Amino acid sequence: MSVNPYPADALILAPLSGYTDLAFRRQCRRQGCRYAFTPLVDVGSVVYRNPRSDRNLLRGDDEPWLGLQILGACPETVGECVRRLRDYPFDLVDLNMGCPMPKITRRGAGAALSDTPKLALRCLEAMVAAAPWPVTVKIRILDESDPAPTVALAQSLQRGGARALTVHGRIREKVYAGPVKFDVIAAVREALNIPVIANGGVVDRAAAAALRAHTGCGRLMIARGAIGNPWIFRELLDPRAPPPSHREVCTAMREQVADMVSLYGEDAGLRNARKIVLAYLVGRGYRRSRRHRVATLATWSQFDAFYREVLDEGPVDRSGSFAPPDPPDRSDQSDQSDQSDPPASAPLWHSLRRR
Repeated sequence: MSVNPYPADALILAPLSGYTDLAFRRQCRRQGCRYAFTPLVDVGSVVYRNPRSDRNLLRGDDEPWLGLQILGACPETVGECVRRLRDYPFDLVDLNMGCPMPKITRRGAGAALSDTPKLALRCLEAMVAAAPWPVTVKIRILDESDPAPTVALAQSLQRGGARALTVHGRIREKVYAGPVKFDVIAAVREALNIPVIANGGVVDRAAAAALRAHTGCGRLMIARGAIGNPWIFRELLDPRAPPPSHREVCTAMREQVADMVSLYGEDAGLRNARKIVLAYLVGRGYRRSRRHRVATLATWSQFDAFYREVLDEGPVDRSGSFAPPDPPDRSDQSDQSDQSDPPASAPLWHSLRRR
C-alpha cells in the first residue's frame, strides 16, 4: 500500500453528490483526469440496502483509479459500510467532513462532524480498521482568521490514521461563496506529515495556479469547476490547450446524456440530465430560449432533437448575431445523423462485486 495515495501534482475530481457518476467521470477521463471519486455515498444506503446506491458504486472498465467517499456520523455504521464494500474495486475511501448542506449537518454529519472531534476520530478509526484501502478525510477550515482550530483537527485525524487530508478553504457558513482562505490551508500543510490536498474555487488555470502558489499544495481537488466543463483537466494539464469548440461541447453533452440513459434508464436518466445539459450551455453564449427548453426534456427523442438544433445553430455572440458553427466534420456524423435511440456503447461498468 503506497504511503502517498496521490502523486505530488495530482489533479483530483471531487466527489459531488448528483454529479460525479460514471457518465460524468467518463467525460473527465477523456480530458486527462486520472484521479476521481464516486458521488458521495451515505453509509445508511449501503448498510440498509438502498438499491439506488448501487449506481453510485459502479466503476467503469476503463477507469484507472477510483475513490469512494462516504458520509456518516455513527462509528459502528461507518465501519459496517466499509466492511460491506471490501470486495468493491476502489483504490481509496474518504470520510466526508466537509459537506455544508443543512440536511446533512442537522444529522451531525458532513461539516458538522468537525464539531465533535472525538466522534469524528472514532469514525475514522472504524474505517481504518475495516478498509483494505488507504483511508483519507476531507474537511473544511473552521476559522477564517485563526488556523489553530483547523490545524488541531487535522493533526488529530493524522494521528487517527488518515493517509491524506483534503482541505476546503471556506468555513461551513460560507458554503461555496467568498474567497478561499489560502493561509489556513497552508498552515495545515505545514503542520502535517501526510499529503494535504487544497480545494476551493478551482475554475480555471489562473485559479489553480493561485491555489498552488499561496498554499504550497501541489495536489488540487476540483469540484464545481468541472461541472459542464470536463475540459478543465485538459486546461490544467496543458497550458497550450485551447478552450472547447462548439462541436466539442455538443458532442460531450450528447455522450454524457446517452451514458446517463444507459445507466439509469430513459426516464430517470433524462430527468437527472437536465442540470447537466444546462451546465454545458450556460455561460457559453447559447440562446436563452434554448436553455429554457431543457426543463421540458423527458425522452431521448426530445433530447436528440434539442441537441441537433443546438449543434446546427451554435452559440450567439454578445451583439446578438450568430457565431458560425464549427465546420462540418463528416467523419463523426454517420453515427449521429439519423439516430433516434441512444447510441449503443461498450459495457459501462464492472460487475459490482468484482475486483
